Amino acid sequence: MTRSFSQWKAEAALRLLAIKAAHRDDQEVIRTVDTLVTRLHYLKVRDLASFLVLVHHAATLTEEFLLLLPSQEEVREWFSEEGEE
Repeated sequence: MTRSFSQWKAEAALRLLAIKAAHRDDQEVIRTVDTLVTRLHYLKVRDLASFLVLVHHAATLTEEFLLLLPSQEEVREWFSEEGEE
């Protein structure tokens, strides 16, 4: 069973806060987390690709950002649900 988009967003926010806590001495990671949290808050399924690009760039700072990625199955399901609305 896949997570809903809202559930994934909540879990991603928790992971971002954990990354921020683990890297509290790295200002670049902290700024990146703050940016991603803000984007995540307003994120819609249709804008997911641009958010994933930001995660890709953030992963150059620490691979922990890759833990945010949803599965391909989840993305397919979210986009098919969006088309049904």
